[in-house]
Amino acid sequence: MIGITAVINMKLDNLNIVPTLKDRHQLVTYGIYRFIRHPMYTSVLLLCLALTLTNSHYLAQLVMVILFIDLILKSNLEEKLLNERFDSYQNYKNKTGRFLPFL
Repeated sequence: MIGITAVINMKLDNLNIVPTLKDRHQLVTYGIYRFIRHPMYTSVLLLCLALTLTNSHYLAQLVMVILFIDLILKSNLEEKLLNERFDSYQNYKNKTGRFLPFL
């Protein structure tokens, strides 16, 4: 549900595997983005966490750790790009959680 809400708020054509900013991009701070800055990453992490908890194989836990590290690195890159582009990003960042509200 978090991921679907994020797609609705940011529009489907803004989905990218690697964080990039296009000239027409705007900073979205409404909808789910009022509470968390990376709802798509949050939804992927929650799905993988659920799959990991239902599968006790060590490879499942290893994949979760690798994915978590990857999403932290991607979110760091995305936040750097957003901070460079939008003057109001730092204020927005101070008011919202990265993956979960208030965290």
